[in-house]
Amino acid sequence: MLVDFEVGNKTIKKHGDTTYFVYPVIYFNTITSLNPKKEIYNLKELRKDMKEVLTQHQYFLFLDCEMSMPGYKQTKFTPEIIQVGFILSDINGKVYEDMGYYVLPNNEEAINKRTIKFLNLDEIEFFGKAKPYHVFYHDLKKLMEKYQPKIVVWGKNDIQAINLGYVINDMQPVTEEKDFIDLLKLHKDYFNLQNDIKLFDAYKKYYDADDSLVQVHNARTDAIITKDVFDAFIQQM
Repeated sequence: MLVDFEVGNKTIKKHGDTTYFVYPVIYFNTITSLNPKKEIYNLKELRKDMKEVLTQHQYFLFLDCEMSMPGYKQTKFTPEIIQVGFILSDINGKVYEDMGYYVLPNNEEAINKRTIKFLNLDEIEFFGKAKPYHVFYHDLKKLMEKYQPKIVVWGKNDIQAINLGYVINDMQPVTEEKDFIDLLKLHKDYFNLQNDIKLFDAYKKYYDADDSLVQVHNARTDAIITKDVFDAFIQQM
């Protein structure tokens, strides 16, 4: 194998029979088999392919879900979607739909003290404004049928939330695995990141935002931020 890689400029300490210092490998550029000669990995080509795949789609649905959390002493628990936010736009950034609302869980005990504290919920407002799950289901179904968008999420949690929602509410899925784009994974692959990064940290990096900007765990706000990060990522590519 012939390997071309980048190393960091700072050493890290390793411990074995003796203590020693090494320069860590940051990422690989190319990996080539020499006998027979065959390119196995090429970062530039991977980035080119990612760009072609993303830009071939016309519509994107930026989706975020907030889930209920187990109570402080709860052992058996099934998380449910209790807030959604989604922005539909085309590849040029034009917005066609912009929605966000609370979703009523099947189990009212899902709105417990831990969930209320984490999402900063007002119980009276929540139960006064929350819509039944089937409203979200039909909104999502309508958008998927009309636009056939790629659903852009940050991480796998939202994909799992959508799939679990179908099961909990005994509804036929209106999405498939291929419909989703995990923007976090794209960032890790494109920039060769070893660790996950938070959505708002990515936003701060792209837009040079103030460090005082913090995530408030509001689904519509997170959907908007996801779109902003996606737009910047496309521009970066």
